[in-house]
Amino acid sequence: MTWKDVPLKSKLMFFILMGILVVLITSTAVIISTVTTQEEDLAYQQSIQKAKNYANKFDIEMRSNQATGQAIAHALSQYHSNNRTEVNNILQKLLEENPDLLGTYVCFEPNAFDGMDSRYINTTGHDETGRFIPYWNRISGNITLDPLLDYETSGYYQLPKKRKRDIVTEPYYYEGVFIVSYVTPIMREGEFIGIGGVDVSLNHLNGIVNNIKAFDTGYAIMTGNTGILISHPTNEELVGEKTLYDYGVPEITRMADEIKFGNSGYIETIDPITGKDVVMFYEPIKTSNFAFILVVPKDEMLAGVTDLRNRLLLISSISLIFMGAVAILITRSVTGPINEIVNDFKNISDAAIGGKLDERAETDVDIDFREIPEGLNDILNALENASQLREEMEKVVNNSPVIVFKWKAEKNWPVEFVSKNISQFGYSPEDFGPNGLDYGDIIHPDDLTEVETKLGEICASKETQFNIEYRILTKEGETRWVDERTFIQRDQREIIHNMINKDNDIDSQVSGLEGKCQDVKYLQGVIVNIDERKQAEEALLKIEDIRKKEIHHRIKNNLQVISTLLYLESEKFKGEDVLDAFNNSRDRVRTMALVHEKLYQSKDMESIDFADYSKNLINYLSQSYVLEKSEVDIKINVENIFLGMDTAVPLGIIINELVSNSLKYAFDKGKGTIIVELRKINDHHRLVVSDNGIGMENEIDFEDTDSLGLLLVHTLAEQINATIEIDTSNGTRFEITFQEKNQEITEGEDVR
Repeated sequence: MTWKDVPLKSKLMFFILMGILVVLITSTAVIISTVTTQEEDLAYQQSIQKAKNYANKFDIEMRSNQATGQAIAHALSQYHSNNRTEVNNILQKLLEENPDLLGTYVCFEPNAFDGMDSRYINTTGHDETGRFIPYWNRISGNITLDPLLDYETSGYYQLPKKRKRDIVTEPYYYEGVFIVSYVTPIMREGEFIGIGGVDVSLNHLNGIVNNIKAFDTGYAIMTGNTGILISHPTNEELVGEKTLYDYGVPEITRMADEIKFGNSGYIETIDPITGKDVVMFYEPIKTSNFAFILVVPKDEMLAGVTDLRNRLLLISSISLIFMGAVAILITRSVTGPINEIVNDFKNISDAAIGGKLDERAETDVDIDFREIPEGLNDILNALENASQLREEMEKVVNNSPVIVFKWKAEKNWPVEFVSKNISQFGYSPEDFGPNGLDYGDIIHPDDLTEVETKLGEICASKETQFNIEYRILTKEGETRWVDERTFIQRDQREIIHNMINKDNDIDSQVSGLEGKCQDVKYLQGVIVNIDERKQAEEALLKIEDIRKKEIHHRIKNNLQVISTLLYLESEKFKGEDVLDAFNNSRDRVRTMALVHEKLYQSKDMESIDFADYSKNLINYLSQSYVLEKSEVDIKINVENIFLGMDTAVPLGIIINELVSNSLKYAFDKGKGTIIVELRKINDHHRLVVSDNGIGMENEIDFEDTDSLGLLLVHTLAEQINATIEIDTSNGTRFEITFQEKNQEITEGEDVR
């Protein structure tokens, strides 16, 4: 088969596809190489800048410490009072005002301060030489004064003395503490007379450096000029004991050499601590000749580059497939008109052979070929419009408070899609998926069972809408209320199958969410943050509770004021009847005040514990009549019944009137028993107030009585729709029956 025998359609497809393939592969390779190189360079530059920023931050802190030492030295170079106590006070105050410092000190040459070293031998803050060498420090925890040690041999004194300039020492151990000293020589008239300086604990510096994190697992360390470790991320025992050279890694050794010369840069190596492939960025801290090293796992630093490369490859693959489909369309569009032209020519030739010379070709080739690019442009325009519409819709969703979800109808609701505005709860779409979170993982544990149960019920009932309010947990662990509105997409074939087999109880065959939602293809819906609405509702409830409490409290106080006014007014009268009237009025006011006091103390401020109220009321009445009726025994048997204010106030006054009446008139010899009972019988309550006193002589007519108390009892009983029965056969017994709504009752006990 020769090339001439290959169909035109195949040739066109071959050339178009090969051209597209070459262009896409070349452009993709160039784009990926250029973009990823730029992104990688950017990642390196960002890490370098981050290391520089931290180095500059520590440099500023160390300059501050050095400035403190310089201030001490410069002040004492101009100091001529020669007062050791005054200088000690200055050093102590300076240490107190700078909690990050370990110690402040000066160290003078023999007799260089005041010429009186011999007077201070072995006194506080001095050694056997008597030299002025106070060292204010907090090595032991509290601020103490000690004499400086080893100044004749240690670099913190000998180096500034020799070089006559500021010195920042290499890290060293002093009294068991790993420190660095910032020392300035004290010069007077060009002569060295001592030093002034401050010490900083490197344990404090180690803690600060260890808190620095780079990406997910990166960390930071700090070393001295000689490579000695000033901080370590996992083993503090190596601080001050090990150097970078001790790791024996060629790249780390080269980095240590660079640090010694005050250079910056980075190395790529295997981390001897974590075993990961890392990049170590090192920057000098100029003030102290220390170095700051930022250790960044390479895969974490270049994670964005890898993700970008994968996306570009995916886009290129999709583009190749799309362009292949377009090539097929183009081939068909080109070969179709050509075939028509061939057929026209054949028809014309056949007609000519048959003697017909009037046949003409109807195909306008130019127009047909011109429509090919026009059609392609129409396709491309349509695709572009569709893409723009999709992007606009995504922007609308992502800029709205409504979060769009698509879940699988499985246990814990695996997430197939979530809109980007899930970020309002701290999450990103990448946090969800097969290797990430399920939606059930962010539902508050206390609400998860309720959501599962209600969704299972909706699925089982074959409804297609699911609405519920519940709490979720943000990525930071905070609680938010949301309103979920979900559409349940069902499998139509499964629905038909269930209709055919409707006699089978599917829920009994398959338990759990999967069983109840077995005909559900997926769940698609939205959630909206309603936390502010919930907070507003709770605030309104609290305000209403406070308002009710305040009302009851004020009513109680006002009634107590009235009771006090009645008492004060009664002092103006001597007549026994008038005093009794005042006392009776006070008792009635106290009865009403006690109701409001109990309502103020109750949880719901709607009802009171009538057993507790009755006990308090009887105790008050007993105290009111204790001098006259000290041998009267009052028994209370009231069940734990909660009554509303509209019933409690009239009933309390009734008890007050009946018990007061018995205390005053029932016992001529001052001895007897009064019984108060309140019980629930079926849907009614029965109050019984009885005594075994002398009883009443005549039958009581509530319509015609001179007793204000009995008239009140009758009136208040009518107010609560109660009936009254009186028995005077053995003492006096009042039985009042009434009905109360929304009561709560438990078994009662006899209250004495």
